[in-house]
This record gives sequence, structure tokens and C-alpha cells, in this order.
Amino acid sequence: MKTINQLKTLAFLIMLTTCTFVSANDSTNVKLSVGTDLVSHYVWRGLLLSNSPSIQPSIGVTYKGFSLSSWASYSFSPSAFQEVDFNFSYTIGKITIGVNDYFNPNDSMGIKNDYFNYSRNTALHAFEPFITFYEIAGTPLTATAGLFAYGNDRDEDGKNLYSSYVELNYADNINDYGLNFFGGATLGKGYYADKPAIVNLGVSISKEIKVIDGFTIPCKGSFIVNPNAQNVFLVFTITF
Repeated sequence: MKTINQLKTLAFLIMLTTCTFVSANDSTNVKLSVGTDLVSHYVWRGLLLSNSPSIQPSIGVTYKGFSLSSWASYSFSPSAFQEVDFNFSYTIGKITIGVNDYFNPNDSMGIKNDYFNYSRNTALHAFEPFITFYEIAGTPLTATAGLFAYGNDRDEDGKNLYSSYVELNYADNINDYGLNFFGGATLGKGYYADKPAIVNLGVSISKEIKVIDGFTIPCKGSFIVNPNAQNVFLVFTITF
């Protein structure tokens, strides 16, 4: 829809103007980021989206509590799953609210993906408003809830499924290793399952591997189970 397209463009222009202004006056308020992950498989919320290695670049800019970023996943297999996402969020205290825009292009040469099509019935975009709570009750517990509210989350009749997802994370450290337990579920029939179900359980262990003095590479291993689909994955991630 034109309205969503205009709102997205406006959000980008506001962030761009804000960052330009602040950079000229107080550059410490603006933080830029760029990086990439290399993963053995692309598993997202308990679902296998690519069974071949994928490279996942990202860029972002933050100003105080505002964040604007883009993240992508490109499979080493040209015919496999590809993704380019857009995120806008605001953090205040220990709460973040925002919107994810998931987009799955056909990355073949010469293909037009109709990126600026925001029609409810044909758009390849899926918009997910979300909210995240950090350090719940003073613990390392984080909770996130999201809902596909518009776009490419439709049933066979073209009706929106409004797929939901909630997740809890508990992070800790043991010696030089990071430890993260997570569990996610969907509250109804939709993209993740054909009924309310637990779809994502697991643990991640991370560590920075020293290559030479002053240079380390963050690595992570994740053991993931989808009880609903009865699938299991062990995913290795390297961050640059």
C-alpha cells in the first residue's frame, strides 16, 4: 500500500536527517555498525530456512534510543532461501518496540522482485510489530513477542494468518564462554505450525577465539530442537 511505503520512506529520511544533523554537532550520539555472520545452516525460530551455509551481512545506525538497520541472508546455494530485512525500533529503559520488514527476493540475475509492492494480497514483504523486555525482575531474562500483522503471511485463500511468536531467553557466562538458553512458541495456527505449539528450544554457547594478539573471532554453536516438527539442528556461527 502507498501509505506503508510512504511511512517507511519517511522513517528512513527522519533517521538520515537526524544522523546528519547530530554528526555535525555531537557525533558521540550516533553509532554505526557493519558486520557479517557465516552460518553452517540458516535456522530461524526453529525452522530450517536454508540447509546450506549462508552469509548474513548487516548494517545499522543508532541515535540515542532509535535504531535503523538492515540484515540479510544469502545462501551459498543460488536456488536456496534468500532474505533481505529492514528494522526500525526504539528502546527506552529496558523495553524495545519496533517493526521488522521481512523480504524474500529471488536473487537470480535479471529478476525484478517488485520490492516496492506493498499490496496486502501480493507483496513479498511481511511486517512484524514486536516488543522486547530486558532484565525481567532484575534477572538476565529477556522476553520478545511479535505478530505478522500485514503482508506475506497468507493462507491458500489469501487471508492473513496473523502468525504469532513469543520467546524467552536466559543469558549467563561461565568462565570465558557465553551461555544462552532459549524457548519459543507460536500461539495459534500460522507460519510456524498448524496449531499452538512450542517450536524453538535450545542452547547457544559462544566464545571469542584468539587468532593473534589483539584479534579474536567470535564463534557460537547452537543446539536447536523444534518439538512440534520433531527436528533437531546443530548450527555453527562465525562473526566478523
